[in-house]
Amino acid sequence: MPVLDLNDPQAVARYDAFVRQSPYGQVTQDLGWAEVKNNWEPIDVYLEDDNGDIKAAMSMLLSDTKTGKKFAYASKGPVMDVTDLDLLDQLVDEAVTALDGRAYVLRFDPEVPYSDELNEALMARGYKTRNKNVADQGMHATIQPRLNMVLDLTKFPDAQTTLDLYPSKTKSKIKRPFRDGVEVHSGNTATELDEFFKTYQTMANRHGISYRPIEYFQRMQAAFDADTMQIFVAEREGELLSTGIAIKYGPKIWYMYAGSMDGNTYYAPYAVQSEMIQWAIDSKVERYDLGGIESESTDDSLYVFKHVFVKDAPVEYIGEIDKVLDQAAYDELVQD
Repeated sequence: MPVLDLNDPQAVARYDAFVRQSPYGQVTQDLGWAEVKNNWEPIDVYLEDDNGDIKAAMSMLLSDTKTGKKFAYASKGPVMDVTDLDLLDQLVDEAVTALDGRAYVLRFDPEVPYSDELNEALMARGYKTRNKNVADQGMHATIQPRLNMVLDLTKFPDAQTTLDLYPSKTKSKIKRPFRDGVEVHSGNTATELDEFFKTYQTMANRHGISYRPIEYFQRMQAAFDADTMQIFVAEREGELLSTGIAIKYGPKIWYMYAGSMDGNTYYAPYAVQSEMIQWAIDSKVERYDLGGIESESTDDSLYVFKHVFVKDAPVEYIGEIDKVLDQAAYDELVQD
């Protein structure tokens, strides 16, 4: 059975190479993600073609529940074309075997656009889907947001700078912080991380929300080098204003975390986004992903901010796909 032996360096290197080179690869399917989520148990499965090459993979992380059964989650996985449902079934079967009755559900949420056809085909094969049926519960009804603002850079093959992507009105908004003296630098050292965490913690306290400890981000730094992870820091006259963390993986750069100080930030978050998009252009990736929104509405502040940079409609993903392994535990733990 193709379960990755994490103690076999050659097997690990081969698996890593497949995930990182696949057009379906995601940082949350990278083996390094288990180092970030170090309180979860990793299990990684794969399928090989007739030549012995990996053709599909899934990295699962397991956590405990009050039922005694594990929650198995393949974040943004699997690494394959999920619309190939026969191949998907084969990979899920391998995953279920590897779980060996210990989990009540295997959940995955690939970045594939929603369609009624795909949703119905998945349900016909016995999967439970969570998408439009939980939309009235808001952005956090699913672990990953289903509506994402994604900048398709393939539409701008000749773009050299961020400003090349936008009409004059938007250019003026983007230029404003720089005219006011905001400067942005980036890196992946302890210095940038400390600056990020200060803004991240400040913003969380301002909004009265919980936040991850700095050790979480230190593990991210340990797992991903500067080619993959960059921390962008905006300052004005030496004063820290705003920051953001972006991850380059596969065909996209993903804006994952942000923070800002109290008081006047001189539109520094716009400057941070501008420089992150510039990184995406320079890296020649296909997409820049600003992450999720609540709704495509001016009532949603996330949408208002991200719509400055993404003029297209939000991408609606298929949502969560559950392979239910223990119906009683599932009924107790999952609210539809």
